[in-house]
Amino acid sequence: MRGIVLLLLTFVTLSACATSGVHHVVQKGQTLYRIGKTYGVPADKIAVYNHIKDPTQIKVGQSLWIPGAQRTRTVPVVPSKTKPTSTVKKSPTVATAKNKTVVKKSSPKAVTSTKTTVKTVAKKGIFDWPVRGKILRSFGVHNGAQSKGIVIAAPEGSAVLSAAAGQVIYSGSGIQGYGHLLIVKHSDNLYTVYGHNRSNLVAAGAFVNKGQKIALSGQVPAFSQGGVHFEVRQGNQAVDPAFFLP
Repeated sequence: MRGIVLLLLTFVTLSACATSGVHHVVQKGQTLYRIGKTYGVPADKIAVYNHIKDPTQIKVGQSLWIPGAQRTRTVPVVPSKTKPTSTVKKSPTVATAKNKTVVKKSSPKAVTSTKTTVKTVAKKGIFDWPVRGKILRSFGVHNGAQSKGIVIAAPEGSAVLSAAAGQVIYSGSGIQGYGHLLIVKHSDNLYTVYGHNRSNLVAAGAFVNKGQKIALSGQVPAFSQGGVHFEVRQGNQAVDPAFFLP
């Protein structure tokens, strides 16, 4: 009887451990890696529990379940740059003979538009090829499905190189459809993504140099041969790597 009681207590304890945790609301400037590091929970584990396919696409205000956490924590954020305040100039006035003030209207030709259009940052050659090989699939729509990157052929076990210097924000296999995956953050809000690796050689949080060996290539399921799935993202938006490669 005592053995049965102990067994039941064990199951209750395991169940409590599996379901314990807290909800964290994503704030501006926070990343999945930064959240995981603050709570001491791997980013890929948080991604799996919250069914996140792309760790770069968490949104401000999104509620994330942090498994195993005992209390909510303050996650450091990157402070946004403050915009300089503009000084409003008063329109010149002229006095009339009757001491009334008349506002002198500015000419419409003197008014300039402050509206700007946000464009994709495209700088040819700022990224190097992660591997050298034939392009098996280009960026864009193929058979009705959107390809967010390119697939480059490479023998299995080939060295996968970092396209540029940056910090690894994800290293794991918890994102469905990518196999062993690496995501590196660069300057100008750009990210590079390396999928279907045989193995990752760097951990989340590591800083890497341009051309550094970061993974070994694996097999791309859609082609049943060795290769690398490579993406470039500007913020949350996937962009054509051809704009950035040599």
